[in-house]
Amino acid sequence: MTEQVKVIAYGAYDRHNYGDLLFAIVLKRYLEANGRFSVLIAATKTSDLSQYGALPTIPLKQALDETSDQPKTMLIVAGGECLTAQWESIIGYLAPQSIYYPIKATPYLIGHKAFIYLSRMLTSIPSDVPLVLGERDLPGYKVMYNSVGGNQISSKEPLIHDAIEQNLKDCTYVSVRDRETSAELEKIDVEHNLVPDSAILISDIFPQRVDPAERGHIVFHISDHHAKRRIETIAQQLTELNVNTGLKIALLTIGKAPGHSDDEPLDKLQSLLGDERAYRVDSGHIEDIISCIASSKLYCGTSLHGAITALAYAVPQIALLPQNVIKLSSFLETWVPKQVCGFAEVRQISEIGTNLVNSFGDAQRAELRAVVEAMKGQVRANLDHMVALYDEAPANDETAAANSSDPDRIAVN
Repeated sequence: MTEQVKVIAYGAYDRHNYGDLLFAIVLKRYLEANGRFSVLIAATKTSDLSQYGALPTIPLKQALDETSDQPKTMLIVAGGECLTAQWESIIGYLAPQSIYYPIKATPYLIGHKAFIYLSRMLTSIPSDVPLVLGERDLPGYKVMYNSVGGNQISSKEPLIHDAIEQNLKDCTYVSVRDRETSAELEKIDVEHNLVPDSAILISDIFPQRVDPAERGHIVFHISDHHAKRRIETIAQQLTELNVNTGLKIALLTIGKAPGHSDDEPLDKLQSLLGDERAYRVDSGHIEDIISCIASSKLYCGTSLHGAITALAYAVPQIALLPQNVIKLSSFLETWVPKQVCGFAEVRQISEIGTNLVNSFGDAQRAELRAVVEAMKGQVRANLDHMVALYDEAPANDETAAANSSDPDRIAVN
């Protein structure tokens, strides 16, 4: 039997943020399906979130050490809003919740350059931007980006902006998941493809048996950050939605990492709504989250991957606070027909939610399933394309300039 080739999937898989945990699962399952590849799941540190259905991680440095004897290695940054993630966020996720915000403030106290230097020393990750790697610092590695996000690159400080631009131009392939990110990369002349988020494949990995005739429920999610000063109004809107539709509200925890924790606002909503109108789903386990959304009649929330999960199982979705959560609204606007999704400010939840529940029937479900199948085809083709680029690439990097003029790179669609 031919020895398996090791591939590195690198991302923020060492913290409990539902979407990030999905990317590693999708990439490992897809690439290992034919037995040719063995995927190493790498992050900033060793972690084991298997209690939530996630894959354990090893530090990126260890993954690089384990693949150093290969003539060339494919390193895939496997999804997420990674292009604009900065060191203070990544280091904050690794720390106790109580010091998350002080860490976030540190670069403004000691300077971004000093904080970046300390972060690189702590993690041994060779980049000024933690999830944006370039090949000049990784000889022998073909760095590729799998339908990633990164809005507002142009608004970053020059030090961060320049590092993003330089590293993206110094890699083999870039694909992004929404038009906002695509527009940002066009500004800095980075060649890329527009491809749906790879988490759309989860309905292949975790099939659900759902009877459309069952009464079901409505899933609601909101992050702590976006819930501030809005809880009472949200409770009023959800009460109206429950009365209008007769469906209970499942208050779903999607993230538990610092900066992504949803438990506190959802607990408050449960207290305001009461057991008659709502119930909590707070295990944080990937399969519980999927089951809750897949068996629902509507998803409404601020989580992009809550909406993508609903999409994957042909459930209508509402992007909550679309002007605030750009990555969510931009993704739905890029890929989803307007008649099967909604965009709501808090005071519009009941009206838009009621209309979607009442108007979503067999025809709309069939249309949404067709859209999802087309998206899945693009995702699979993108993954296959990355493998083809790896197969065609020379075993050794000559220069960054040679890589940047690689004829295999493809322009935005």
